[in-house]
Amino acid sequence: MKFEKLQPGMVLYDVGRHKMGNTTMSTVAVWRVRVISVDAEKRTAVVSWNGNTPRTYYPAQIAKLREKEPQLVKAGLGMRLANREEQKAARAAVGAA
Repeated sequence: MKFEKLQPGMVLYDVGRHKMGNTTMSTVAVWRVRVISVDAEKRTAVVSWNGNTPRTYYPAQIAKLREKEPQLVKAGLGMRLANREEQKAARAAVGAA
């Protein structure tokens, strides 16, 4: 996500990996990030990550966020990001329904 495209009120998505409990297995999670305000002069944005207290994000942090919600696929006991073929199949299934 480019800083220049950022607008107050936008909902972006953060993707991260984390461990499943007290194990070595990991999974992927997606969190919602709501943009509250944007300061073009200082190149900062105040955002609320997953409904928590608002924080100041800088361009490097904003660049890691995604505009569209990533698709997750069940993989073993956890989740992973869908590959291109799985995304295409999901879009075709929605279009056929």
